[in-house]
Amino acid sequence: MTASPSPRPVLRFPSSVREGRTAWSLPSLVLFSGILLVLTACSQYNDAPASRAFHNLTARYNALLQAREQLGEAEKLLFRNRQDNYAQPLAVLPPLDSVAAQAAATQLDAALKKASLVAERHQNSKWLDDAYLLIGQVRMYRGDFKNAIETFKYINSTSDDDPTRQAALVGLMRAYVETEDYASGLRVAELLRTLPLSRDHTRDYYLTKALLHQRRGEAATAAALIEEALPLLPKGERKARLLYAQGQLYDALGKSDKAAASYAAVLNNRPPYDLAFYADLNRLLNGTGDEKAFNFARMLDDRKNVDLKDRIYYAMATKELGRNNHRQASEYLRLSVQHAAGKPEQLALTYLKLAELSYDPLRQYEAAAAYYDSTVALLPPSTPDYPRVAERQKVLREFAKHQTTLRTEDSLQRLARMNPAELDKFLEKILLDQRQREADEVARAQRIAAQAQQESQLTASTNAAFGGNGQTGLWYFYNANALSQGKQEFQRRWGNRPLEDNWRRSSKENTFADAPSSNSGQTGTTTAATVVPTAADGLKAEKDKLLAQLPFGTQALASSKQRQEEALFQIGKIYQLNLRENEQAARTFTQLLADFPQTPHEPEALYLLALAHEGTPRQADFRQKLIQKYPDSYFARLITRGAEGPLTAGAQSAAQRLYTEAYTLYGEGRYDDAFTRTEQGLRDYPGNALEDKYALLRTMLLGKLQGPGPYQQALTKFIQDYPASPLIAMAREMLASVTQSASTRGN
Repeated sequence: MTASPSPRPVLRFPSSVREGRTAWSLPSLVLFSGILLVLTACSQYNDAPASRAFHNLTARYNALLQAREQLGEAEKLLFRNRQDNYAQPLAVLPPLDSVAAQAAATQLDAALKKASLVAERHQNSKWLDDAYLLIGQVRMYRGDFKNAIETFKYINSTSDDDPTRQAALVGLMRAYVETEDYASGLRVAELLRTLPLSRDHTRDYYLTKALLHQRRGEAATAAALIEEALPLLPKGERKARLLYAQGQLYDALGKSDKAAASYAAVLNNRPPYDLAFYADLNRLLNGTGDEKAFNFARMLDDRKNVDLKDRIYYAMATKELGRNNHRQASEYLRLSVQHAAGKPEQLALTYLKLAELSYDPLRQYEAAAAYYDSTVALLPPSTPDYPRVAERQKVLREFAKHQTTLRTEDSLQRLARMNPAELDKFLEKILLDQRQREADEVARAQRIAAQAQQESQLTASTNAAFGGNGQTGLWYFYNANALSQGKQEFQRRWGNRPLEDNWRRSSKENTFADAPSSNSGQTGTTTAATVVPTAADGLKAEKDKLLAQLPFGTQALASSKQRQEEALFQIGKIYQLNLRENEQAARTFTQLLADFPQTPHEPEALYLLALAHEGTPRQADFRQKLIQKYPDSYFARLITRGAEGPLTAGAQSAAQRLYTEAYTLYGEGRYDDAFTRTEQGLRDYPGNALEDKYALLRTMLLGKLQGPGPYQQALTKFIQDYPASPLIAMAREMLASVTQSASTRGN
């Protein structure tokens, strides 16, 4: 750091000179000469005792003390303005970054300015290292970790003052932790461990090292280090916060007794209300304390907790999950959702818990898919768990889509088999029931609006009584709470509908899938809003629209069955490959082969059935059937390879040479010879690393030798046999091209 030039000393001349009188007395002259001598001797680079004393005094009182005061104020502001989420694991120390630093920007700027004065003007001062330490700390609080690290390193290598060096090393360790350079942080910690630290430096050492181990996922070590630091902290909010973080670490370790003790200790350290609330909540979750005097019911009844009921119900659900009471846990989670309006973080947590409960142990995958959809919509992408949640959502959304297709096609086929009179009555009932539900929803929306208007009028009257203008909240859509409630209810019932005429009549995928059976006696609830059908209502038009969806005729029925077949196959694969539900997968594939004996998916289904029955006598049956019925299929070769083991390095090299020969012959137009080499490679080297390349080359050769028809069939088979191949995108493009060409020729 380059120091700026020292300012010129300001000389104050005697009054006689200022007033134009030139006669100086001898004492005045001697005094002035002494002052001039001192000032000229006090250069910041002068090592004389007088110069050092001057700069020590000036550096301390004109700069350093003020810098420390400003930094202290900044630290208080940063702690006061922190954003702690007690529902999530709490960091041992509040995070440091440039965004958080904005809350104390004025104080940090002032501290940096004052500390920099020492470096610029008092290079021979004994407080220079202290100034550099303050500069490093300001940089760290601002999130400028790179320059903070360089500053702390400089102090450690140049300072002769042990306390300052120790403080710099603690700051260096913290900066390494914030930059996730944990190895360097641990090296600094080992050095600090060997030094005779002061009480404050010992405390900061324990806390910083605890943060390091917490970041590394080493909860036990972090909790033990916090235990060492606690006696060094005074009673107050900082200690309460640290005890809460320790309780969470013990929770993660499954040490309920220690966790409960930490949470109880929080309450003895003057915590703010939110922190005390969560400490009490977690104490109850750990099953300690006098639950007769303090329990969930009392927390729900406490008027101070009105805005925290969502969290209480969430904790109650967590308690029930620990008891394997899944039904009651689900109910509490749904109550948590009802009370969490406007709290996206809590809603995300609750929906995730519902999703995981539905996924496992309940195994209600369609419900899980809906809950994962809601979770992903609310969960910040920066959340560590987001990639896992998003991947599961993707899988379950696909699962739910195929399940819906399966049910819908089954319902459509069942309805198509009805006699016309029975079908007409059934469709009419569906439409009337739908209209009744819509009417009930309209009535509910009207009640919400009326209630909102009453509340708004009451608010306006109150405002007027107390001098307000009485102009706010008179209309439903100016009432934020009512509007939010109405919007949520609408989206719950209808989803995101476009603004269009007859929006309630928009075609919905589940119209038939969710329809009651033909012998259902449900007629809906009769209200004042009951709809009486007339010709003007367009009932016949809507009925005709539904009839158009039914698979009447051979071709329509075949298409419906094909969609059903594909959905069943995909559901089986998701059960086995994604959900690890071998039993469900086996049942699904067995149903597929029974209902669709000519399915082109049979080779893969037999292969997956063999895998699903691994370790059972049935595995051999499916394996043998696959090899006998489809000896040349990819899946037969795959299951054979699995039994015989991988190819040797020599066999792999031979397969590579043979493929190169075949491809060269293809490029030369010698298609028959190339086809012979390709068949030889697939026969002699089953399961080689180039098998998919062999198979695609064989497909291309069939196109050259046998024409577009066999080429198209071979491409379709390649896509079925090698779904995970990197060549699959190319094969699909080739299939699309040949299909389009065939269509063009047909026209």
